Amino acid sequence: MRSDQPDYYELLGVERTATPEEITRAYRRAMRAVHPDASGTSGLFRLVKTAYDTLKDPASRAAYDARDRTAPPEPPRSRPEPDPAPDPGPRPGPGPGSGGRQEGAGSGGPSGTPPPGPSFTKPQAPSPGSALRVRPRFGSHWYRVAAVAAWTVVSLVAVFALWPAGLPLGFLLLLAFPVVAMPLIALEPTLRSLSWLWAVCVLTFAGGAVLAAAETKGGARWTLCGVLLGLAVGGAGLAATPHLVRKGRELDRLIAPESLDYQIFNVPGAGLDHDLARQVVARESAAGLERLARLDGVRIVHALTAPQPSGQAMHYVEHVVLRGDRLAVVMARRWPAGAYAWTGKGALTTIGRPFPGGDTGIGAAVKEIRKVVPRRVRVRGFVAVLPDDPARSSQARFPEPEYGDLLAGSLEQVRERIADWLGETDPVDTG
Repeated sequence: MRSDQPDYYELLGVERTATPEEITRAYRRAMRAVHPDASGTSGLFRLVKTAYDTLKDPASRAAYDARDRTAPPEPPRSRPEPDPAPDPGPRPGPGPGSGGRQEGAGSGGPSGTPPPGPSFTKPQAPSPGSALRVRPRFGSHWYRVAAVAAWTVVSLVAVFALWPAGLPLGFLLLLAFPVVAMPLIALEPTLRSLSWLWAVCVLTFAGGAVLAAAETKGGARWTLCGVLLGLAVGGAGLAATPHLVRKGRELDRLIAPESLDYQIFNVPGAGLDHDLARQVVARESAAGLERLARLDGVRIVHALTAPQPSGQAMHYVEHVVLRGDRLAVVMARRWPAGAYAWTGKGALTTIGRPFPGGDTGIGAAVKEIRKVVPRRVRVRGFVAVLPDDPARSSQARFPEPEYGDLLAGSLEQVRERIADWLGETDPVDTG
């Protein structure tokens, strides 16, 4: 097997002794993760399909294994050596083609060749962080949705049972209509921004509740008021349900749920085919950051697009590093050595002046990612600056103290700060 060809077993995340059933299950899981509609790319999608087509057929699998025995593949670049702690030491010297400016990036070497394949690296050993629960998903909210719906239906039935005889039953629609309408309004983006619609629903419900309470006499009035309050709580819960589900789906689009089954997921620089220079920077920064995978429970996902409000530009995120309830968003840039400083809007300047590319969008990316992760998850942004001239890298100066939850520094500095920050939390126990 050529050294630049991905290992099909590693790609699917199975052992070489895996049965056909295990290969099929791994293939289905990987296809959900790399589908272009999730966070994958068409290239990854085709590569996983090729791996499965090769391994599912006994004859082609035997031929593949025979080639493998005659030329053992090199281990994937993204797999770290087993080590219980991160290595914050100096970065290894640059390989061929990785130093200096990138005009000659296409001449070969690590910075001139395409990525060898997806970095689907499974955890080195079983750990409590094998599938971190850092996202809300519809599957984790179904029981809440069902409980709220059941509460609302029971409350509505109780109101029907306690409905005053002197008030026509048709007035019950004044209570039922808002309870049904509010979740539908919350589902439609163009409607949920119209405050007058919400006001109509609230006033309609309040009017129906006042009429029913006024027509009820004696102790039954207080019972009815309690049931009406329960119905109002259920209606408010149903109105909030679309928001919870929407957040879960947005986070699933940002980070595919199946991607966290792997220690390192996706190809650095995927989706930057139109920008070779940034693709090279993404691969070089990934080589340094993947040392963090030696921390127990760490997951690294490459090549994401942060969610952005409608009409605004999307921000490409080179790397995301997760551990426990902490998530580090990392953007990588190649800039000349200089004295950098943050502006009040989260952009970087040099010598007190803005420069092209200084507004990386890291602040906006962190802000939008915070909106879709659970409240307990802390999100911080990091800008890793690779020098365009390694000989002058020691002359670079970066802002201290940090601007809010944003930090800029050299790749080594960023890796060390992330390791320290992630080391303060424990992996999530999903057992």
